[in-house]
Amino acid sequence: MNPRQRRGVLLMILAALGAVFVFVSVVGYVGSVRAEVGQMTEVLQFSRPVKAFTPIDASMLRKTRIPVKWATGSMLTDPKQATGKNTVTDVAANAYVDRGMLVDRPVLRPGQREIASLINAETGVAGQVRPGMRVDIYAAFQEQQQNRQQACALRIISNALVKEVGRLRSQRGDNANEVDQVVPITFVLSAEDSLKLTHAESFAEEVRLALIGRQGEPVSPRLGPICKANPSNPAA
Repeated sequence: MNPRQRRGVLLMILAALGAVFVFVSVVGYVGSVRAEVGQMTEVLQFSRPVKAFTPIDASMLRKTRIPVKWATGSMLTDPKQATGKNTVTDVAANAYVDRGMLVDRPVLRPGQREIASLINAETGVAGQVRPGMRVDIYAAFQEQQQNRQQACALRIISNALVKEVGRLRSQRGDNANEVDQVVPITFVLSAEDSLKLTHAESFAEEVRLALIGRQGEPVSPRLGPICKANPSNPAA
């Protein structure tokens, strides 16, 4: 065997030893990662971006595997747990499905009505209203008393259920150059309260929402109108 052949054999041996070393290193690294990650579990993930207040169906979801140690108790694992609910905010693709992202769609009971109203963005609790929340609805009127206008404010509806909240949009005001930012909000109300809201939208100077705390109220406090007349009652 000449010197050139010996060098070739030596290089082949070194290459083989290097390959064995790399293989052992990779196997050791993979084993350490598996030991660190631990057991895996399946959770739900959004397969595409979803806009706020969109009803969820199975086509928007997929299952993925993550380490158990990274999973939280609020992550959903079954598409049936999310199907039919609404998202409460915009959701990015690949986001994990969490209970806090979703809200149940309210169901009408006998005697209830769905009614939509355009609420001024400034008087709609600064965009904080979400489906499933409860609000009080107030209206401000101008009443005629002894040949002069007098402001009159009152609560027209207590504990109204918000079903849907639309997207912010522009609407022309009373003046040609006036543009208001409004949000369409759908409420679940009794027939009587639906009539009160319709009346207020037609004749009130302003309709304003007031959020009720998550704990709710056992009894709505009595609030009389800050005026003598009661413009919210069409029969009056």
